[in-house]
Amino acid sequence: MFWQRAAIVGFLGLSVSISRAADVVTPAISSVTLSSVSCETTAWRVAASTPLPIAEELNFVLRWGIITAGRATLSVRGIEPRDGRTAYHLSSYARSTGFVNTFYTVQDHSDAWLDTASLTTLRYEKNVREGRYRIQENADFDQPCRRYFQHSVRFDKNNKTEDRAGTLPPNALDVFSSLYFMRTLPLEVGQTYTLDVLSGDKVWPLVVNVKRRETVKVAAGRFDCYVLEPIMRQPGIFVTKGKKVEVWITADERRMPVKMRSEVVIGHVAAELVNYRKGT
Repeated sequence: MFWQRAAIVGFLGLSVSISRAADVVTPAISSVTLSSVSCETTAWRVAASTPLPIAEELNFVLRWGIITAGRATLSVRGIEPRDGRTAYHLSSYARSTGFVNTFYTVQDHSDAWLDTASLTTLRYEKNVREGRYRIQENADFDQPCRRYFQHSVRFDKNNKTEDRAGTLPPNALDVFSSLYFMRTLPLEVGQTYTLDVLSGDKVWPLVVNVKRRETVKVAAGRFDCYVLEPIMRQPGIFVTKGKKVEVWITADERRMPVKMRSEVVIGHVAAELVNYRKGT
């Protein structure tokens, strides 16, 4: 997942099977499922944070030790209307290349819509192909009612479909959007932030520690950065037990991720910024 299926060429666990996604029509979740989750009305949060760029493209190379394992792109595709609100449209794409692609093919694509005022998730869609594992999943976040509705298709299990619904804590995020939310905060070394993140059908507290500040050099240049360490209180979602993930985010107003590094069973996987493009 993006803060760890990056650990082999998925970079933050961004996801779903691209090759078959076009052939699938996602059915609506039944009214029985919708009515099974109560609505606990909550007011929209007004986030007093730094706004994200309206348009942006960040291109990364993914390495497993000294081996080039793949490429990844993170982008802000603009601001769009969504369910009566306005939202940042976030997108990511990761794919394996070269030697790694010969034995473990990865094609992960994720989209998320992050509310511009509250900086909470409105919807996410992910398509994952990682080896034999293939899934398409989407979820709508009903933030005022603190509930979500999720639909998934497992292509590796005879197109098995599943509809799920559940409750959310206030201001919940999806995995992908959590990275962008962190970019809006006034970071300082020694600070700790806790975010509620929906992963699969469970909400997990994601603790992010601002560990240190250092200068890092990547292909895109030299950057003064904060180093973040995201930790799931439940092992196995972002990081397996005993493994560590670190994310380098620039200390200037851009708060741009330029490097990510994850320990794996053998060595580590890193994503380094190659080039970037800002829109207006």
